[in-house]
Amino acid sequence: MIVAALLTALLFISLLGRMSFMVEGMEFEVALKLFNKGETQINIPPVGSLSAHTHLTPVKIMIGLENIDIDVLQQLLKEAPSSTALAAQIKKSLQKAAAVYLLRLVLLGVLGGLTGAALVCGNKKRPAVQGAAAGLCISILLLGFTYGTYRVDKLQSPEYHGALKAAPWVIGLAENAFQKFNVLGEQMQVIAVNLNNIFESIDEIEPLSEEKGDLLVLHVSDIHNNPAAHKFLLQIVKTFPVDLVIDTGDITDYGTPVEGQLLKGLTDLEVPYLFVPGNHDSPDVIKELSRYPQVQVLTGGTVDVQGLRILALADPSSGSRQIGTASPEVMEKSRERMLRLWEESAKTPHVAAVHDFTIADPLVGKVPLILYGHSHQFSIKEESGTVLVCAGTSGAAGIRGLQAVKEIPYSVVLLHFKRNEQNELYLTATDTIKLYNLEKGFTLERKLFND
Repeated sequence: MIVAALLTALLFISLLGRMSFMVEGMEFEVALKLFNKGETQINIPPVGSLSAHTHLTPVKIMIGLENIDIDVLQQLLKEAPSSTALAAQIKKSLQKAAAVYLLRLVLLGVLGGLTGAALVCGNKKRPAVQGAAAGLCISILLLGFTYGTYRVDKLQSPEYHGALKAAPWVIGLAENAFQKFNVLGEQMQVIAVNLNNIFESIDEIEPLSEEKGDLLVLHVSDIHNNPAAHKFLLQIVKTFPVDLVIDTGDITDYGTPVEGQLLKGLTDLEVPYLFVPGNHDSPDVIKELSRYPQVQVLTGGTVDVQGLRILALADPSSGSRQIGTASPEVMEKSRERMLRLWEESAKTPHVAAVHDFTIADPLVGKVPLILYGHSHQFSIKEESGTVLVCAGTSGAAGIRGLQAVKEIPYSVVLLHFKRNEQNELYLTATDTIKLYNLEKGFTLERKLFND
């Protein structure tokens, strides 16, 4: 009976010992895995994990970052506590969570001991008390010995797994990246306002003033988790008379639910936002974006928005949590499907929107305009009567852009459409904005198209 009580107590602790807790806007989950090597493993999706041999008991302590409350973090940044005060605040939260978790494990041990005794001896009082005592003893002994042999200093030199193998570089980069993004985001809002003044001056010069059309579309792509890009796009939409935004994918890097929290900036947009998923997006990202009323995720088919017919097809990799480029065989099936969707359209689409141009290649010469991204290389060209527009990367390739040898600019394209006598929209001009750092400034380029 005692053996059964001990084993059941350990089983309860192992299977039911998961608990979530919050620390300054970040939600973590902690769990124990028994009969394993004595280590602590910290999982940080999507970049990997780190582990260290921290204690002598056969218990693996697993801690994972599950979610981030952006609103709480923003409030914390506004209050701007000192590093000492913040450290004390975090320590207090962790101590409270640890106390609750240890109590939970002890109670699970007692409950497991009771269950083990009941399985062997039935509903007898004395065996039940003995089983509960056995469960209490084994849980206190296990947790006490783990605590007594635990060495926090081992976490200062852990083993890194996944993308965190480059941890020294990542940590050094992260210390500067988000601070840089926040500062840049504020500066980009100011620049976007000034851009409007510049365009107004440009429009006074003939024949550019004649190119104000009936519909203005903002084409963005490959934001890659860059919060500064969200602020920039929001200001452009507010400053210019943008009627519609078309995003050709890769709004995230790894497509995880945690990254989905970074998309909350889209809630401030007051115009329709059409999103074509890219290979770095996922079902989790699509689900998060679908929650916003102004966002419409285009996975396959033709939609009509304010008279503009847009044929779109999501990247095949966006249907899974894999971020790699699909195989040539899968891409060929997407090409065939894109052509089939065009053939099935009741009216010829004005625009074809994809993430990877490969998918839309069969429509060159069949649709007036193709929008795409993926390559991070901005370009506008005409081929067989079709205008091909790659917005480049509206997020300057995100975090990865900071390590590039050659600076990658933020780039977006404003598409001007007019209506003909049949009330059909056609492209008349594009305004390209490439934004570098403040020292290098930005470039503007307008390209005109014949009727």
